[in-house]
Parts: sequence; structure tokens; C-alpha cells
Amino acid sequence: MAVRLTREQVNRMLAQAHAEAPNECCGLLLGRGDVVEDVFPGRNIHMSPRTYEMDPQDQLRAFRLMDERGWDLVGIYHSHPATEAYPSRTDRAKALYPDARYIIISLADPDRPQIRAFRIVDAAPASAARPSDEAGDAVKVVTEEEVVIV
Repeated sequence: MAVRLTREQVNRMLAQAHAEAPNECCGLLLGRGDVVEDVFPGRNIHMSPRTYEMDPQDQLRAFRLMDERGWDLVGIYHSHPATEAYPSRTDRAKALYPDARYIIISLADPDRPQIRAFRIVDAAPASAARPSDEAGDAVKVVTEEEVVIV
């Protein structure tokens, strides 16, 4: 599967990532199926270069917009200002939406940002005993998906 974004949507995400560096930026991708209709930037209440949490008021506004327009949560995006575009241990632990894509924008090379998309799901079904890692977090399966710019 793939997540489909326009060049303008990608540019908006990149502009936010650059503007908020050295901290992580975050936001939601709203649309239908695999197609992003709108990029909804959020405020990172942690204001941290290593973690993010979208302001709950921003989340509420985004979910109201989704309801009004009949859209779904296509993805959750955030930046990695100094590391690769791959889910960190923290990213995996906080991944609570198995149907959403997690889009990571790496600014490790600011002149050549990288955007990658992933599904992050629990390794065991909800009805089974869930294995945990050495930190006590549920083990997650990370699968990369294609990012298509249309």
C-alpha cells in the first residue's frame, strides 16, 4: 500500500519541519483511504528535539474537521530533526492508531530531507498475551509503505 500526497502537501510538511527545528514538528494527514486531502499541522507541546505530542486542542479541531468532511485519519506525521526517518523506540511505544500511517520527515541532511511512511502495529492480537521489550513496552511490528507524490 501507499500514502498519496500532493507536492504542495509535502512542501507544507517540510516547511513546518524546517521552521520548528531543532524540535520535532507534528500533525495529522486527513483524507480518504490512501489519499491525503489535507495536512493539519499541530503544535508539539513537548517542544523537544526527541519526542512529540500534538496539542489536544489541535487534535480536537482536526477530528472535528474530519467529521465535518467525512474524512478519515490517513496518517500522523512528525519530524526527526537530526536522525533518520525510521520509528524510534518512543515512536513505536506511542503508536496507538494501527490503521494510520506514521510519516517521518528526517532533516538529518537539511538540504535533502527524507520522508518515509510506516504502519506500526502490536506484534500480538489484543486477545493474546502481549510480548514486551526490555523497557516493558509492547513489541510492535513496523512495516514500511510507499510515499507517492502526485
